[in-house]
Amino acid sequence: MIKSRAISIFALFLIVGLFTVAIGSDSITGEYLEARSVSVYVGACHFGSEYIEGGKEATIVWNISQGTWKGVSLQGLTVVAVVSAQNNLDIDLETRRSVLYISNKANQLQQETLIDLIKKNYIKTLGQLIETKVATINFQKNGLVYDVAIGKVLSLSATTFPCHDCTQPHQIWYSPLSKINNTTIGKSTVYCYQDKSLSVKWKIGQSINNIFVGKFSI
Repeated sequence: MIKSRAISIFALFLIVGLFTVAIGSDSITGEYLEARSVSVYVGACHFGSEYIEGGKEATIVWNISQGTWKGVSLQGLTVVAVVSAQNNLDIDLETRRSVLYISNKANQLQQETLIDLIKKNYIKTLGQLIETKVATINFQKNGLVYDVAIGKVLSLSATTFPCHDCTQPHQIWYSPLSKINNTTIGKSTVYCYQDKSLSVKWKIGQSINNIFVGKFSI
């Protein structure tokens, strides 16, 4: 009887231990792209003229290279968030509102897991999440060129500078909204957004230095 109980207790601890290891081993890595509605790398006068009235919008793209979250593989999936505030995002944490777009390549469990992943790690960045949508997200990278599209809702084409030393640090006025590694600056050539979920829309046709690119890990 005692021996049987000891075996049962040992088995229980073994199961708990394996479950803990499985959960604890979760990690996510991938590419991060952030587009702002103002220039993040620009001369001082230009920065000052945009700071008060601009910078109220941003698009964040997480393209997952590999990893699992709560035991669910999310490899190859993409999530996009569009964030808006009443003031420059650099100073406004209180009025941020966002819409989250989940790749339709994800199955139901993966969709739920992606939402949980973003909420657990980035809700401060996104502010009030007013809606989550499953959508066709097209993410492409060709060398230094990135193209991201969500149907007729979002179109973003960006090119990064070829190296970290290609920019002047004293003219980089902003930091990415989320912590990333190997940050580089880039410029968008096309950046437009329109969705009834947020009461904002924009179309930036000219090339501006409004892009952050890097690696994220959780």
